[in-house]
Amino acid sequence: MQTELLIEAVDTHTGGEPTRIVTGGLNTDRFAGGSVEEQRDRFREEADDVRTFLMKEPRGHDDMYGAIPVPPAAEKADLGVFFVDNGGYKDMCGHGTMGVVTALIETGYLDPDGPVTLETPAGLVTADPELSTDGGVEHVTVENVSSYVLDSMTLSMDVDGEPVDVPVDVVYAGNVFAMVPASAFGMDVTPDNTATFVDYGVEVRDRVNEAADFEDPFSGDRLVVDHTEFYEPCAEVDRNVVVFSAGSVDRSPCGTGTCGKMALLHSTGELDVGEPYRHESVIGTRFEGRLRDVRRRDGYAVVDPEITGSAYVVAKHTFLLDPDDPVHSFDVST
Repeated sequence: MQTELLIEAVDTHTGGEPTRIVTGGLNTDRFAGGSVEEQRDRFREEADDVRTFLMKEPRGHDDMYGAIPVPPAAEKADLGVFFVDNGGYKDMCGHGTMGVVTALIETGYLDPDGPVTLETPAGLVTADPELSTDGGVEHVTVENVSSYVLDSMTLSMDVDGEPVDVPVDVVYAGNVFAMVPASAFGMDVTPDNTATFVDYGVEVRDRVNEAADFEDPFSGDRLVVDHTEFYEPCAEVDRNVVVFSAGSVDRSPCGTGTCGKMALLHSTGELDVGEPYRHESVIGTRFEGRLRDVRRRDGYAVVDPEITGSAYVVAKHTFLLDPDDPVHSFDVST
């Protein structure tokens, strides 16, 4: 048997959302060296065929997600990692970080002794695994990058043939979110409404990016909204559904999305530092979060969020590419 590629990977799910973690077979000469962000950018330029090979059909699917562990450049970091999906690349991922740490500990690639500092394209994050008596990982608490509300606006949208003013908050939490109440569209956050949320989510994201140019208020870097989070406040636990990339749906409560929601709630006086916050996904899985600290910086309320959730190893793979196979990767999208 001949193969042009041979990639080893471990699959996990975190709250239902997949993470395919590469553990071997990459030709790192194509992108090695420098910060994790620089490695990610070179990977995108030189090795994007590996992303499509792993994320798209016939080995992946429209909602596939992945992580590429790499050597870190930051002195304080134990591990580097960047994140990929069916449509491209993400700067940070909460559910993926939980999956990476769980998988690498449970398969022997990572020492389970204490917190792990990871360098991501968004910056340094800390993951603290809680181990069970048999050495497995029960849950992981991720201290995310600092988060803050960037802007607010109102979009005039057609909802069921009627013009509706939709309030949007733009929030940075390692990724950039357009956060909108599901009630603006007359919908509850349920699986039955997922397809409609996808359509509205892509439209909201594109409309927000067309309406304004965003930049990081502290670094000056250009920012682009890449996620739409529909939220539904409830008495016991808030619910949400996140649409990202070309219309993928996050099955988990979304780690960075939970951090962004906590930043938004703090800005409106609805969440205090240290107060537990429970967040539920469209399929009913949950993360718990809290704000560790808040400070004012250049007029912004900057919060330091953390989230806790559980990931589970579901598969180990060896992916091959027969040189005679005419189908490298593909999408079937409507």
